[in-house]
Amino acid sequence: MKILSNKEYRELEESRLELETMKNDLTTYPALGNDSEWSAYLTGKIEHSDYALEIAAVFRCVDLGSKTMAALPLHLYEQDGKGGKRKATKNPLFNITYVQPNRYTTAYEFWQMYVANVMLTRGGFAKIVRDNKGNVVELWNIPTNKVSRVQWTETGRRYIVVTLEDEIVETLFEGEFLYTPGFRFASDDNAHDPMVLAAKVLGLASDMNTFAGKGFGGVSPGGYVEYPTGMSDKAYERFKNSFYENYGGVQNAGKWIFLELGSKAVRWDYDMEKTQLLDSRKFAVSDICRVFGIPPHLCFDLEHATFSNIEQQSMEFVRDFVNPLAVRIEQSLYRDLLTEKQKQNLFWKFNLNGLLRGDTATRMEAYAKGRQNGWLSANDIRELEDMNSIGPAGDVYFVNGNMLPLEAALENRPKSAQNKGELK
Repeated sequence: MKILSNKEYRELEESRLELETMKNDLTTYPALGNDSEWSAYLTGKIEHSDYALEIAAVFRCVDLGSKTMAALPLHLYEQDGKGGKRKATKNPLFNITYVQPNRYTTAYEFWQMYVANVMLTRGGFAKIVRDNKGNVVELWNIPTNKVSRVQWTETGRRYIVVTLEDEIVETLFEGEFLYTPGFRFASDDNAHDPMVLAAKVLGLASDMNTFAGKGFGGVSPGGYVEYPTGMSDKAYERFKNSFYENYGGVQNAGKWIFLELGSKAVRWDYDMEKTQLLDSRKFAVSDICRVFGIPPHLCFDLEHATFSNIEQQSMEFVRDFVNPLAVRIEQSLYRDLLTEKQKQNLFWKFNLNGLLRGDTATRMEAYAKGRQNGWLSANDIRELEDMNSIGPAGDVYFVNGNMLPLEAALENRPKSAQNKGELK
């Protein structure tokens, strides 16, 4: 039996994966000879996320979702042993995920690309670089289209095969890559590509964009020219070239047409509204927003938006889109970056407070209630407002009534019984 080298083994594994993929793809094609099914399959099919991004609504949804997540503070916390938590600022992982994952990439750039891949493909991938002691020192984004499906060794260890530039192949095993899967429902190991699942919606939008573009890119006015007598090939070519040169394209729209030798131009009724193209394109925007879970008004579709419901829809964006995605990423970081010992007291948490702050009057009212009822201190409020602490005096909690310190209220002592504000 021949013993394969690492390079030969990887090439063999790649060939096997390619054949397996082709086999799976063939089972999704319509039956041979069924013209109607093949026509439906090919019409408007979106096969790659790059094509999907050419649709304005898709680009807006992905851009909004990725940059919103990238702008959120992502902090590493450690349990303090008293049921509370504090930021683990001394742990190197804190700066890697919050400030700079590697020497060339900021945290914002890293997370925007990572989330964009989660939204557009079967998940987000990143390479984990560790030192000799096993500590994480860098994170590098890996475009999902360069990554094979997640696979398992015979010993139950996950691994992926990454095809880099110049066809260099690298195998990353569990602990060497970060993975946040997309939507899964039929496989525990691999997520489904959302662009494939939404191909009909995106294909229809792409077709309508093409149709609309051709409507403005052709001859205007649209119609045909009647010529009373026959034309030679040379005369026809001269007339055609002259006609398109003088009246074709947007730049010539609205010009008067001058014809010769008794020819007549007949205009076709080519009204975008009558063909319901405008309404269909509006509906396509709403449909794409449904696919990504983005409120339509955030894609500048304000047809059904009012001043009374926009704030509520913005809160729903945080609840239904940002929060679930934040939890997925937090749990992926916990699983793939931490050692078993670190998992006992470390965890990540996105800070969503900035997205839920509301207007100034609403925030001040909420702070006042929290302050008066003893669950917010002055320093708690100042931290939420990005202000510095006022020292130990700002850590005192008060309760409503006589505004007693919380400890005095528990002892049922009136304010007059306190010794110059000192608690005993």
